[in-house]
Formats: sequence, C-alpha cells, structure tokens
Amino acid sequence: MNTILITGSARGIGCELAKQYSEAGWRVFATTRNPDKADQLNALAASMDNLTVHRMDVGDTQSVNAFAAELGDQPIDVLLNNAGVWGGLETQTFQNMDYDNWAFEFNVMTMGPFRVIQTLLPNVLAGQQKKVVTLSSQVAAHVYDHLIGYSYASVKAAVNRLMTGLATELKEQGVIVVPMHPGWVKTDMAGDVADIEPSESAEGVREVISKMTIADTGTFLKWTGDIHPW
Repeated sequence: MNTILITGSARGIGCELAKQYSEAGWRVFATTRNPDKADQLNALAASMDNLTVHRMDVGDTQSVNAFAAELGDQPIDVLLNNAGVWGGLETQTFQNMDYDNWAFEFNVMTMGPFRVIQTLLPNVLAGQQKKVVTLSSQVAAHVYDHLIGYSYASVKAAVNRLMTGLATELKEQGVIVVPMHPGWVKTDMAGDVADIEPSESAEGVREVISKMTIADTGTFLKWTGDIHPW
C-alpha cells in the first residue's frame, strides 16, 4: 500500500488531499497542530480505516521529533508539506508590518517544511516513491507582479529556494523534491474570491505527484503540471 504524510490536514487543501488519497486506497498519515479541534478531519478518519490523525506542529522541533518517534521506521512514499498560516493582508504592508507575525510565518512555512524533511528523511528513503512536495504559491515567483503581503510572499519565496537546494542535495539518494503552486484555492485563507475549489486543486496536485520523476526534482510546478516561471 502506498503511504503519504500530509501536514496541515485539518481543513482546506490538506483535508481534501487526505480525503482523496484515502479514497484512492493510500495509507494516509494526516497531521495537524491541534487534532482536538480538527472536526472535519476526525470525521473523515472515523469513516476511513486507512487514515489516521496525528499531532504535529511543524513550527516546533520537539513536536516534530515526537511525531517522528510515533511514526518509527514506517516508510513514507510521499511527504507533502501543506501546513500554512496567514496573518491577514492588513498587517503585512510596507506601512504596517507585524514583525512577530512575519517571524511566525517564516517558522511555520519556511523552517517548518525543512524541519519536517530533515527529521523524516529516513522514512522517505525507506519508501518506494521517495517524493517530497511542498505546497508553495505563485506569489513566490519574481514574475508575479501583484504582491499579496510582503511577509507571506517572502516566506514562500524562501521555501522555494530551500526546496531547490534540497533537490540538489538529495538527488543522488533518489529523492524527488518539488515546490508546487496548488492554484488560488477557495479556502479560509483566500475566501470565495479565489479561482478553484479545494477538490479541483487536490485532484491536480495528486495527478502531478503521480507523474513526477527524478527529472522534475527542483522544478517549481503548478497543480496543472505546467512549470511555473520564476
């Protein structure tokens, strides 16, 4: 049975990915910072024998280590970094910057994926597919000229650079590392003004992951399978 670990699975894209992968017969390890409040995810787990919910705060090293101990030597075919935070546009402008929130976003969305990959690499190496995907954003690209929040854009650009570096370092071990733009998705973060539903995004992400090869490692991909310009 194929296995996938998805961070930030309580709602939105993460929860939809957990749903679709479990329905497709994968063994799903769905993590969230606070499982007690993940009603939608818990309801899904109650109906699917191949999906389990686990506590992991990607912004806390002790929490990541605790989950790694719980996971043990379980092989992971796909490690999908999805956990994210959004402090609101009004607090990340040039005129009004919340530096504490900027640091919080950096810890969760830049250091978080790196922390998780570093800790769980043995599990990925034990898997057959050896794929690591970090959901990023189009705002990370230099060619995107409509800035949506300085802090959010900067941490997404930073995680993209980390992933390209890891792609180079881990390539000889057969690990495929890809940052991916999942589309502008109608989640709690983006609202109804966004372009696509979580189900459409998740379907696209799954399709792209299924086709990824070592030739794609280090490439910034879209949920459509196209290469995202930097």
